[in-house]
Amino acid sequence: MADAPSAEAAAANAPVEEPAPAFIDVYAGNELSSEDADAVTLRSPAHLVVFAGASESGKTTALASLYERLSDGPFAGFQFAGSRSLLGFEQICYLNRLASGGADPDTPHTPVSDEAAYYHLALRGTDPGAKRRHVLLSAISGELFRLAKYSREDCERLTFLHRANTIVVLVDGARLAVNAQRTNAQSDASSILESFLDAKMIGSRCRVEFVFSKLDRVVEAGEAAVEFLNTTETKLRTKFGDRVPHLGFRRIAARPEVDQSKVPLNDGLVDAFIAWTTPVAVGAGAAPQNAPPIDAREFAKYGWRHSARRES
Repeated sequence: MADAPSAEAAAANAPVEEPAPAFIDVYAGNELSSEDADAVTLRSPAHLVVFAGASESGKTTALASLYERLSDGPFAGFQFAGSRSLLGFEQICYLNRLASGGADPDTPHTPVSDEAAYYHLALRGTDPGAKRRHVLLSAISGELFRLAKYSREDCERLTFLHRANTIVVLVDGARLAVNAQRTNAQSDASSILESFLDAKMIGSRCRVEFVFSKLDRVVEAGEAAVEFLNTTETKLRTKFGDRVPHLGFRRIAARPEVDQSKVPLNDGLVDAFIAWTTPVAVGAGAAPQNAPPIDAREFAKYGWRHSARRES
C-alpha cells in the first residue's frame, strides 16, 4: 500500500489563489446625481456653475454649446480632458445635429426633477504643464425655477445652491424682443435672485451673473428691444449691486438664429466660460463662510471642508 502524501507535497499541489482584482470605477455616462457629484468633489476640488432661468431661457442650450465648443478643440484657454457625463452631454446635443433628422437645430428642455443633475467636465489649460481641473454644471428646471421664484420654502429646497461657485441667472432675450413679454422677462430674473437672497442660498464668495441670452434676437428686434435690455441691466444693477458682492452682467448668443451677415455679433461664450469657471479670490468681498450649510449631507460637508482646506 502506497504511503499517504506528505503535508508538504499536498501544499505544493494545492491550487494557487489569484489575487482579487482592483476595483475599477465605471460610469454610466449620464448626467450625475448628487451622490455622483459628491464622489467627484471628494477626490479633488470642483467648480460648480448653476444655471437658473425660466423655461426656454437658454440654460440647456448654453450647456450644450459649451460642450460642443470644447469637443471641437481648445476653447477659452482650456482643452477637453474627459467627462463622467458624456452620454448626458450627447443627449442634450442630439437635436442640434443632422443625425436627429430635425429641420432646425433644437435643444431639449431641462428635465423636471426635485434632485439636481450635474454635468461633469475635466479640463486642462492649454499652457504647458497646466493642471487638470474639474467643473460641474447644473441647470434648475423651468418648473423648479417657477416654484422657487414665488416660494421661499421651495427655494430653500435647492440646497445645492449653497455649494455653487457661480450662479448664472438667464434673462430670455427672445422674450425681451417681444414688447408684450419684456416686463415679465425682467421680473422673472429679478424675482428669482430676490428669492435666493431672502432664503440665504448664496454664499459670500459666490459669483452671480445676470446673463441676457439670445442676444441675436434682441438685436434683430431693433433699437427699442436693445434699449429695454440696457434699462433692465441698469435696474438690476441698482437693485442688487449692494446686496451681491460679486455681481456681473453678460450678453450671449449661444446658438444664433439670425443671419450673421445682417446681424454680426460675438456669441460671448469665451469670456463667459472663463468668468464662470474662475474662483473668486480669497479675501475678495465678504468674508468666506466658516462652515458648510447645516442641512447639507455628511458627504457634502466633508467635501466642503476638503475644498476649503485646499483653497486656503
